[in-house]
Amino acid sequence: MKNANSHIPVDKLSPRRLMCLDACTRCGECQNWCPVYSLTENEKVTPRAKIKNLKAILKAQNGFWGLFKSEIPPDTMSDFLTGLYECSCCNQCHFVCPSRIDTVELWENVRAAMFISGLGPIPEQRTFCQNLVKYGNPFKKEQSARADWIEDGLQDGTLLQRPELITENKASVLLFIGCTATFDEKVNKIAKHTVNILSKAGIKFGILGTEENCCYGKLRRMGDPTFTQLAQKNIEKLNDLGIDTLVSACAGCFKTLYSDYPKVGRQKYKIYHLSEYLDMLIRQGQIKFEVPVPGQVTYHDPCLLGRHNNIYDAPRHVIEAIPGMELVEMERVRQFSRCCGVGGGLKIANHDLQEAASVRRIKDAEETGAEYLTTPCPTCYAGLLGGALKAESQIKVIHMAELAARSMGINK
Repeated sequence: MKNANSHIPVDKLSPRRLMCLDACTRCGECQNWCPVYSLTENEKVTPRAKIKNLKAILKAQNGFWGLFKSEIPPDTMSDFLTGLYECSCCNQCHFVCPSRIDTVELWENVRAAMFISGLGPIPEQRTFCQNLVKYGNPFKKEQSARADWIEDGLQDGTLLQRPELITENKASVLLFIGCTATFDEKVNKIAKHTVNILSKAGIKFGILGTEENCCYGKLRRMGDPTFTQLAQKNIEKLNDLGIDTLVSACAGCFKTLYSDYPKVGRQKYKIYHLSEYLDMLIRQGQIKFEVPVPGQVTYHDPCLLGRHNNIYDAPRHVIEAIPGMELVEMERVRQFSRCCGVGGGLKIANHDLQEAASVRRIKDAEETGAEYLTTPCPTCYAGLLGGALKAESQIKVIHMAELAARSMGINK
């Protein structure tokens, strides 16, 4: 990264976001709710501290004071970088802010300006972005490996049938698998469960297989401008398929496809998260849960599904439709759900901090007395699995698709 006196290009900051800096009253309500601050008690990571430091930097670099080449105190820039990148972009601060500052949009806009200036992101995150562009996925795997989970599932019997390629069957519904469920061996059973569920429900759908690209949402979270170009290519590719519906099994991919892509280009298809799509199929009678799954289950709201996209009810409807399951809620749920720490690049910036956030969420789940902790996001699922292992917890972390598959009698 460049030195502290490299300029943040203020012309790359939206006027609306600059106005947000003055909207902050420094009341400190965000500090009371910030998941990172609650673990570190480091004031520099709070939204109000980030805004204060950013205003000081911009003031030193621009306007009257900038004419005199004001030096930026190294501690100010260091504190700002820590706060900006040790953040999961969970959006909790927005919901408790009296001024309703759109904090995540602000952070992502600032991160984009920092990327251009060379001041950010931190080295580990910049390397991550470079590898994501190079390999087309966060796991540094070859594109041909996107079909490995299919062959493994057919071989061990966990996949009931080979999913058809949408380029061959010309289905109107595309199941977008996502990189985590494709490449993470701890998680790829989610892809198999989802394919099995849709197949048994009689849905004519297809997948892209080795032709699926990363959604590149993590580039946007890091501020990498390459995101726009790659997103545009994906939009054109998906539009050319002629599909009516895209179903995403990942909260991160869903947020990118549903909320971020429209800022890049027009999409000619409807986008559903898997939980929404399953809820719709249940209501239409196309999915029937017949096998009881006895026990109490508590539900974790993924930040990118809940606070970012206001999807709270659909996953709960799916859980409540499963015979034998009793949903017991944690103390903090819905818009006040505690972040598990895997988003926003926090895991890359500070893995120990991310793990601590997941452990804390596991403790929340344990307090309910539930046997199961479920979530509909592969990335949250992976983070919570790690948290349960670290905490030596007895709670069973299970993806929502696996619960649904069990109740449909197709889980192996």
